[in-house]
Amino acid sequence: MKALSHQLKTTLRLFQSPLSQRIIAGMFVSLVVIEAILLVPSVQRRRAELLDQIEDVSIGKVRWIVTTYPTADGEELAAHLQQLQRDPMLQGILGGTVYDAAGNLVATFGEPPQLTTANARQDRRQLFTTAAGRRYDIAWTTAGIGEGMLSELNDNHWIVLRHNADATQRALMFYMLRIAGLVLLIAAFITLVMLLLLSRLLITPILTLRQDLSLAGETVARDDSAPKFASLRYRRRDELGEVIATFHQMYGQICAEIGDRKRAESTLRHHNRSMQQYIEQVDKVTAAATAVDAGTFVPDQLDAVAQRNDELGQLARMFQHMAASVERRETQLKQQLKELTIEIDQGKLQKQVAQITESDYFQELQSELKHLQVDEFWQS
Repeated sequence: MKALSHQLKTTLRLFQSPLSQRIIAGMFVSLVVIEAILLVPSVQRRRAELLDQIEDVSIGKVRWIVTTYPTADGEELAAHLQQLQRDPMLQGILGGTVYDAAGNLVATFGEPPQLTTANARQDRRQLFTTAAGRRYDIAWTTAGIGEGMLSELNDNHWIVLRHNADATQRALMFYMLRIAGLVLLIAAFITLVMLLLLSRLLITPILTLRQDLSLAGETVARDDSAPKFASLRYRRRDELGEVIATFHQMYGQICAEIGDRKRAESTLRHHNRSMQQYIEQVDKVTAAATAVDAGTFVPDQLDAVAQRNDELGQLARMFQHMAASVERRETQLKQQLKELTIEIDQGKLQKQVAQITESDYFQELQSELKHLQVDEFWQS
């Protein structure tokens, strides 16, 4: 049941495929056109056969009359021929005319034929379409009736019989319908067989390849791993096999290019991160220089930069060494300045003391103190 359902779905999918529809339509129309071309001569042959059947039935009776009454004149021939209308086997005879050898009308009966002796010399059998229906006129001469051709003898009579060809037309239409039905049946059968054959050799592989193309696009878009393509099961040595092989080769090249692009993007991102870190560390060195100028530099700020093994790391180490040297010198200078300041202050004090002690006022006070008695000072 599942296999039947799968086969039914596959068949419906084939009929829904635009390519299948075009192949079916083209093949069916081609077969019908070919059969129609072959049908035209077949219909003409069948029409000739039906008309020959009419003549075969009539010529036997006419030959019998001519043979039985060899000396009959034109009116007697017309009378005997008129009796043929009442023959059940000759219900198709509607009328006739008899002409003499000069082509003059001698007698007529029933529905008169349109074929004249002048026209009969060119074609003794002619088909006419009238308001009453299709009519078939046949002409003979009494001398050449058994030969199937017109005689040029002047003592002959011309016999022209009119036949009802409506039955022939109906039989021809039935024949055409029967042949057309057979043609359509053959065309449908061949188309179905070719469709099943093409579905196995062409349509199904193409639909499978289309699904693989869609799957490949989705896989590339989602950046997934390579899927297992169903078209790989077709091992063909034709153009379609080359297309399938080219598709898988192209997909492999695309995946390889995508892998190379990913690696290049990863390398570029790594370089960008390295460059960003480098710039950040350069900014740290620049900020350290500013901090040194402001007197707020901390050597530990450049430890991460100093660990680098390139020129920037060497610059950071030199900067730390330089900053440490500057700091030591600055400390020494401050200490020296402090000591120099103390020495300057003591010298200035001694100078000031010397200036006081060497002044006249201080000398006078010192002289007075020497002469001044202490007891007198306390008594006073």
